[in-house]
Amino acid sequence: MPGIEGPKWVTDDRLLTMSREGGGVGTRLRVEYDDDARRYVCTSFEVFRDPDASEGKGFVTSEVLRKLAVGNLTTLTLNVPDSVLSVLPNPDNVEPWGWKPPEGLREEGPTDRALQWVAHLYHYGMAISVKPAKVVEEALELSHGTAVRWVRLARQKGYLGPSEGPGRAAG
Repeated sequence: MPGIEGPKWVTDDRLLTMSREGGGVGTRLRVEYDDDARRYVCTSFEVFRDPDASEGKGFVTSEVLRKLAVGNLTTLTLNVPDSVLSVLPNPDNVEPWGWKPPEGLREEGPTDRALQWVAHLYHYGMAISVKPAKVVEEALELSHGTAVRWVRLARQKGYLGPSEGPGRAAG
């Protein structure tokens, strides 16, 4: 994405307290950028007993596995403070660039410039496994209905590809 740089792959280790017994489990996942899909995907996922759990706690059970959402862990890996993603310098003031739209963009209404940002932010959301319309809504401080309408307008203008159906984002 223009102005956003990230690694080809990243691993993330987390310890979570999840079992009823109060023990913890650890997760280790590897997230890789897929050039064809234009997004980060989980390519390896491991769950293990917290090495510091006291005896009889921290089991890997089907209940624990059901609570773990790989998509959420992938997002946490990529979208946290001090993330592995960074914004590159933009000496030529190219737009859209990075993940922070310019001040006052929302007030312009759905101009071509604003809709290009909508598409850019939407692609960013897809790349990091976050609901893309939600990224548009939050970054541009739009109501949910307005964000959805602007996404539809960006599609009509050709800045975004067609949707893949209800609840299925497409860039």
